[in-house]
Amino acid sequence: MIKYLYIHLFYSKKRFIMIIAIIVLIGLMIGLTQTEEPVYQQLLYRNENTRYYHEMMGKMFSMISPFFVVLFVMDHDQSHLKPLLSYFGRLKITGYKIVFYSMVLFWLYAVFFMLYEIVPWVMTAYYTYDFQQLYYFGNLYLDGIMVMIFVLLFVRDKHKTLSILFAIFYMVYTMAAEDHPSLIWLVIWPVNVSYFSAFSLAYLYKVCYICLGFILIVLKMLDEAI
Repeated sequence: MIKYLYIHLFYSKKRFIMIIAIIVLIGLMIGLTQTEEPVYQQLLYRNENTRYYHEMMGKMFSMISPFFVVLFVMDHDQSHLKPLLSYFGRLKITGYKIVFYSMVLFWLYAVFFMLYEIVPWVMTAYYTYDFQQLYYFGNLYLDGIMVMIFVLLFVRDKHKTLSILFAIFYMVYTMAAEDHPSLIWLVIWPVNVSYFSAFSLAYLYKVCYICLGFILIVLKMLDEAI
């Protein structure tokens, strides 16, 4: 079943769009990391340059990643899956979809993380690997899972283009939460913001939030007409 979903997710047109999007992302990262500073000056201000890179690229990945998530997940309700519901059962198909898309997003964010670390290592003299960024991308991956949950819950094949609204809403919500720090933002939707880890049990709450989303997906699928 996972293989079947994989084949229909990465059909030729979407595969081409994804490759072009990744190439554009790499080009954008190379353009942003290029510097005219001499090597000795890059090394002299290594900490400042590295901090600036993390802030700049962190914001960029936070803004573009939900659009990649939507691109992957928006076709989850294609008509060819309808007959499988009767054959395998709604619960099994829903479980496969959740597992499959979670795996696909894990692969996506792993690619993001590798680009995030490799591009500056190749293009600059100052960059060194920072293990803390692995936590950042893990948190960003959980954000992608939350966007995925909203798409699986509310977007159907007839209106799949509307899924882009969830990516836009995530971007606007994150910027609003950054500009006006408050625990209320994270209670409503525990997105990845700079002060997220300052609250105790924040990660546990986020995982519980995601688990609740998975339960709602299953309940909605079991109650939905084919």
